[in-house]
Formats: sequence, C-alpha cells, structure tokens
Amino acid sequence: FGFSQIKEDFNSVKLAYFPEKKLKQRNLSRSQKSRLYQRIFTLTNYQMFSDEIRKRLDEKAQTIALVNFDARYIFDECIDYLVSQNTAIPKYYFLQRTIISAMNKEKLRINSVIKSQVPDSLLIFMSNLLKTGSQITIRDIRQSAKNFTPKELSKEISVFNLLKPNMCHIDRVISSLSISQNNIAFYGSLVSYYTVAKLKRFDKLTAYLYLLCFLKTRYQELNQHLADAFFYHSRKLKEDSRLYAKEAAFNEWKKAEQDVDKTSDLLYFYIDDSISDRTPFSDVKSEVFKLIDKNDLASLCRYLTDSKRPLEFYCWDYYEQQKLFITGTLRQLFLALSFEASNKTKMLVDQIDATQLAFDTGCIPTIHNKKLIKLSQLTHIVKDGVVDKFRYEMQLYLLIQSKLNGQLFIPNTQKYRCLSNDLVNNEDWKRKKELITSTGIEKLSTPPKKLISTLENELDSKMETVSQRIQSGDNHNVIMRSRSGKNKWRLPYKSKSGILNNPFFEQLKQAHIADILRFAHQKTGFLDAFEHIRNPSMNHKEIHHDLIASIIANGTNYGLYRMAHISDRSYEKLRLTQANHVRMETLNLANDIISNAISQLPIFSHYNIQEQGLHASTDGQKFECRIDSFKTRYSSKYFNTNKGVSAMTLVANHVPINAQVIGANEHESHFIFDLLFNNTSDIRPDILSTDTHGANHVNFALLDLFGYKFAPRYAQIGKVIDNLFVLGEKEGQTLLTLKKNINTNIIVKEWETIQRIIVSLKNKTTTQSAIVRKLSSYSKNHSLLQALTEYDRLIKSNYILEYIDDENLRSYVQRALNRGEAYHQLRRTVAAVNGNRFRGGSDSEIDLWNECARLLTNVIIYFNSLVLSRLLAHYVKHNDLKNVALIKQVSPVSWININLNGTYSFSFDDNVISMEEILSPITTK
Repeated sequence: FGFSQIKEDFNSVKLAYFPEKKLKQRNLSRSQKSRLYQRIFTLTNYQMFSDEIRKRLDEKAQTIALVNFDARYIFDECIDYLVSQNTAIPKYYFLQRTIISAMNKEKLRINSVIKSQVPDSLLIFMSNLLKTGSQITIRDIRQSAKNFTPKELSKEISVFNLLKPNMCHIDRVISSLSISQNNIAFYGSLVSYYTVAKLKRFDKLTAYLYLLCFLKTRYQELNQHLADAFFYHSRKLKEDSRLYAKEAAFNEWKKAEQDVDKTSDLLYFYIDDSISDRTPFSDVKSEVFKLIDKNDLASLCRYLTDSKRPLEFYCWDYYEQQKLFITGTLRQLFLALSFEASNKTKMLVDQIDATQLAFDTGCIPTIHNKKLIKLSQLTHIVKDGVVDKFRYEMQLYLLIQSKLNGQLFIPNTQKYRCLSNDLVNNEDWKRKKELITSTGIEKLSTPPKKLISTLENELDSKMETVSQRIQSGDNHNVIMRSRSGKNKWRLPYKSKSGILNNPFFEQLKQAHIADILRFAHQKTGFLDAFEHIRNPSMNHKEIHHDLIASIIANGTNYGLYRMAHISDRSYEKLRLTQANHVRMETLNLANDIISNAISQLPIFSHYNIQEQGLHASTDGQKFECRIDSFKTRYSSKYFNTNKGVSAMTLVANHVPINAQVIGANEHESHFIFDLLFNNTSDIRPDILSTDTHGANHVNFALLDLFGYKFAPRYAQIGKVIDNLFVLGEKEGQTLLTLKKNINTNIIVKEWETIQRIIVSLKNKTTTQSAIVRKLSSYSKNHSLLQALTEYDRLIKSNYILEYIDDENLRSYVQRALNRGEAYHQLRRTVAAVNGNRFRGGSDSEIDLWNECARLLTNVIIYFNSLVLSRLLAHYVKHNDLKNVALIKQVSPVSWININLNGTYSFSFDDNVISMEEILSPITTK
C-alpha cells in the first residue's frame, strides 16, 4: 500500500504516540517494507506467500470448486486456507487468478464428462424439453404440487413417470461429474430462473449441465413429495380410523341401549298364537326385522351379553368406506416409490416388491407371508382361512408407514433414505485422516478416550465445586426444601428485557421505509448485490427503484401486483426486475452486506452480552399462508383451521444474520446447527441460546464438536436437573452426583461414525436436519444414537452445572432470547402491513418473501444503529457521560420512527435522508 491509502491511520498514530515529532509523509522503500514484513512474520509465526504455497492454493481452489462453484465461496475458503497455513494473504489479483483458473478448469472438466458420458437418448430427451411446441416442456416439469390432494398428487405422479425412464442415465452422468450436492442444487436452480428462450442462448454443454442437475433435483423433490404424501395419508387414515372407531362404538352402544325396550316385543314372537308353527322361519325373521334392523339386533345382543366389539373392527369398517381413495391415490403413491430394507425388514420389502410387480402387470397380489399380519389383525383380515386382498393391501401400507423410522428406507429422498447415504461415501472415507484434518476441528483429531477423559474430569471438578458452594451457602438461592422433605431446584434470575419499540425513537422525525432503503444503499451499496442472472456486470442504477419496490412488496406481503397499484411502478417492470435480480443468493448477499455494515458501526460492540464470546439466539415464528404449498401445515394452536409455516431466525447482537423457513410440523431443534453453519455474514456467534424447543438428544454434542457453546433455557429446569443429577449427603457434606454414569465405551465404539457425521456436515454432504430427523426416529437402543446421546449428556451436564452455579449465565441466556423475541415483534410488524400472511404460491416463493422481510428488518436495524452510533459519537465529543450510558442501553430494534404504510413513491431525489436533520431534535437540545 502507498501512503495515501493509510493517511488517516498514520495521522491517528502520530497524534497518539508522537505528537511532538515531525514525521515525513512518504512511501516506504521496498527494502524497508521487506524488513518490516519479515519482522512481523517472525513475531506472529507467519510466512510470505510463495510459489510453493501458490501451487498448493491452486490445488485447494480446484477442490473447493467441486464443493461449491461460487466465486465468493471459493474466495472465502482460500482465505481460510491461507490463515490455517499461517500465510500472508497475497494481492487480490493473485487470488482472482487462482479462482478464475479453478473455475475454468472445472468448466472444462464438466464439459468433457458431458460430451463423453451423456447417451444419445438422453440428449434427445433434453433437446425436446428445449423445443418450442414440445408436448412436455420445462415449465410442465417445474410446476410442483401445492398440497396432498389427489388432484395435485396426480400431477406429480405424471411428471415422475415422465422422468423415471431417464433417471438411470442422469444418475450415471451426475455421478461421473463428481460434483457436490451443493453444486447440483446451484446448477439446477438456474433452470428455475431462465426461460427456455434464455437457456437456448447458452452453449449446448452448459444448457445440458443445468438441465441434468435440474432434472436430478426435481426427481429427488418428486420422490420426497410422493413419500411425504404416502406417509401423510397412511398416518391420517390410521388416525381418522381411530377417531371414527371410538365414535362408531359409542353410537352403536348408545343405540343398543335405546333398543333394549324392544326386547319384550321380540320375545312376544315366541308366544304369539297368531303365528302358526308351520310358518317358515324366514317369514318370522322378516317380521322381526320390520321391528328392528338386523345390524341393530346384533348390537342389542352384544349389549345384553356385554360383548363389545374391538375398536379394530370399526377401524376396518372405516377403511372399507375409504376403499376408492386407498385403491386409487394411495396405491398410485405406493407404486411410484422404491423401498430398501434394513436387516429387520427384508421380509417386508420382499412382499412390497411382489405387490408392486403384481399391480404393474395387472395381476392380483399374492400374499407371500402371513407373518406380516399382526395377531390382533388376523380376525379382521383373514376370514375362513382366506386373506382379504384389499385389507391386506391396507395393512401393508400401514406397516410401511410404521417402519419408516430407520427400519425401512426410500432412496432418492432426503427424509427417508438410509443414514449412510447422507454421509461421506466409502471410497472417500478411505482418506479418513486427511478428511478429518481438512475440517480443522481439533476434537475430531483427538483420540476419543483422551477427549472423553478431559470432559469427565471437567465434569467431576464442576460437580465438586457446585456441591461445595451449595454446602457453604454461597449458592443459597439454588435449592429449597419442600414440605414433603424432597429437594426441589429453584434458579431465580433477573430478566433484563429491553423495551420493545423504544420510545427513545419517538424523538426522531419519522422516515418512510422506501427512503430508508435508498439511504442504506447510499451507505452500504447493498442493492449492487442484486446482480442480473445472465449479465452480472450490468449497470444496476436504472433498476434500483424497481428493486426497492420489489423488496418492499414481498417483505410486507403486498405482492408485486398490489404494489403496482399503490405505487408509481408498473407491474411488468417489477415482474422483470424480480425475475432477473431477486433470488435467494442475491437476497442472502444483500442481507450479509447490511449485517456486516451494522457490525462495523461503533455502537455494535456495546450490544455484546458477555465478554467470553458473541451470544446469539434462534427461535421460530409462525406465519399463516394464504396459498397451500408442500411446506405449509395445519396447526390449530397458531392458525386455527388454516395452514402456515415457521420462520426460524438466528439473531446475534440484535441482527438477524440468517433465516430459514420450515414446516409448522417440523421440530425447531433439527435446524439450529444448519442456521449457524450456513451463516455467511461476518458476524460469527460463539454461543447459541434457544428455548426448550431447540434442545434434543444430540444438539449439545453436535455444537460442541464444531466449537460452539449451546446454552438453552429450559421451561422446567428443575426436571432437567433431576433427570441428570442426584443431590445427597455424605459425611455431613452436600454431594452432587450423576444420576446415571456416562457410558463412555459406547462413545469410543461409535467414534468413527461420529467423525464421519461431522466431516459430512462440514463438507455439506448432508444437513443437521437430515441427520437429526433420522436419529430421532431410531429406537433408543440403537448404538449410534446411544453414543451421541451419551456424549450429549456429558456436555449437557457440564452446561447445567454452570447454569446452576452462575446467575450471570442465566441472565445472559435470557437476554439473548429477549433479543430474539424483540426481533420477532419487528418482523411481525413488517408482515402485518398487509394481512400478516404469506401469499407465496410455492415453497420457493415463501422462502423468497421471508428473505425480503429479513432484508427490510435488517435495514431498519442498520438505520437505527447508525442513528445510535452518531448520537454516541456526539455525546462522547461533548463528554456527556449520562447520555453516553443511555445510548449504549437503547435497542436498535424499533419501528416507531419508521413509516411502513401509505402510498409508495419511488421517484427519489438525490439526497433522500439527511442524518443531521434526523438527529436534530435530540442533538440541538
């Protein structure tokens, strides 16, 4: 660098340390720089960027490109690699050259594979998809089912059957390409943005690459949708049959009770002299059935003998009523799916294969093994030694649904495939030591016995310390004795919740959200993140107004059409702007730019909750949806009779640094690591807090192995402590011990599999949600689940002891969660501008709208943080210590000074907002 680049730093150092000296303002000579650099390198144990390191960096970049073909990702990973090698970062053009070279080599390699591996039949199929007027178009394949109704599922099955014959070739080509799941998803997503006309403009090999990845991901999505639908309908039929059975049994018993009065009339038939002895019994029965229905008579007989039918009888009666749906929709779903067996379900898969083959060939399925029928169901399915084919079919569906818990697998789906398919493959795992080292995770390289011994010693020491503090009375508020004489745990702490919508901001002149977005762009340039999908170097200035309008339209749930009616923008312009510029990757980057800008403001460091690390929180927020999609689910607690989703957000120092939309039926604890690990902003949390919903049997283990501290707040902490520890006395001393010793042997036994899971997560071969969902479905005696549970309990016990003993920690956790709740209030306010409900017609649109809302809230928090930073500087300059202390306590999560409503105008002047004017009501006092 030259002197002009560091003039401000030079003057700052000069004033601070050499105020009396006259120093020459000039550039250093090459030899001076070299000596200074070498001295710094010696002191910091760093090295210069050399030709040897450049060669290794080129190889590393090539490997990274296989994982993620994104220039920014490759750049970040190269920087991390240089840091891990204690190497000085070179000039930008060196890195630029390395990244471009890696990407070009990857393109050449991919083109070469496609040329040699794609068969002619697949080329013809893909070419037809790109032809105008073709019977089946990409648009037809893109359209996804919106819900589980038979009509929507029929569309999915049609597309599934179209793709299925080509999938063996597509899978083989994708396998030959050796690209990561992340890159497959990235390439495939481009087909969703490009029209057919635009895809044709690419060279054929590039278009084929995008199509191959799109068809692969769409086929996986189809499999997932069909599997989810099969599971959903099978389980719903079972649940509905139980409800029907209870009601039918009650009604039948009640009717029989009412028919008791008819008993005397029935008995009169035996002494009625008007009935001749020669009268056929069939005539007598006819007269009886005029008095009471045959089925009612049977119910009356059972009532008189107190012989109730089992509930299963009524359940099967319900299935008979649903026969058309079962043999239609459910059977079609069953035929579309492929199943794989575990050691316990080989017999079941044999029967599934035989049944599918029979249905496909138009034959009647043969029952291969009656052992699959439960004894309690035999009387309902087998009559006079003959198996009822329909009932056996339904029993097979119910059995499949019950075994999708780690015993039976559906390949080509993320939820229901075998766990081993989510992990690093066997061939790559042969390089286990190299893969573990490349993660940079120290605990993975540590021998398990040594690691566990260290953790156990720490736990023993903490138990002793906590026991002593309880005994000495230093921690006297922790335990109280109930009237029954039993110990109960009590952990009082003072919550330091901030004021929502802080009235402090009432003093400021209100600004419109559109003006604030424009102002934020002037300061950060975040709108430049919205690159054109085909022409990244295109000038954005002329579309900034349309971009801002699109972001507000989506974030406030207006939608583009409504925004065009209440603003000075045209619908067609907004539609084109969104199609070309607004997508998840550009929204994520824009959010990161704003988040990073907040972290650079002077006020940001005063938001730190504690000194030991950056404390974040994550929680889900429920939103109703106007239009069905596969992710929307019923939840009477939140949506009454409607459907909705849960928007999970990771909040650190008031900033929403990452977000993800999940189904309202999914457990929040399955996604907290994904939110942390996929955070691409510069704000990197060290500690994560959640409420009880964020805890499960493995999250302490996963987060600990990745170097995070998990610090949840439990609603019923007393029960958690009682489940882990026993409080007793020994020789007059209070003694805290584990209720059950940690089974360290099972951890050591399964350590290699645990390493493989962590490496797979690090390399993005899989996600936490996929791993945890599968582990949660395993039986409690599964060895891998036991190992992770025991490691989890070891880390959790250490945390709970710290939580018991440290009132400050409890306060920190509560404050972190309060900040998450404050953000939810702001997020809800933005959503409530137009009805508080998502209007997206698909899962991808809901994700897009939620990310736009996060961008709006992020910009509001940035604006308020900038206001507070300017005021902080003002009061520091005037030595106003009282107001300095006040400003440090004010939360930037406030909207009282923001106008989110009204008629929108996006014809801005050059200077929209003057910060001096905004602050004048306060600074002029």
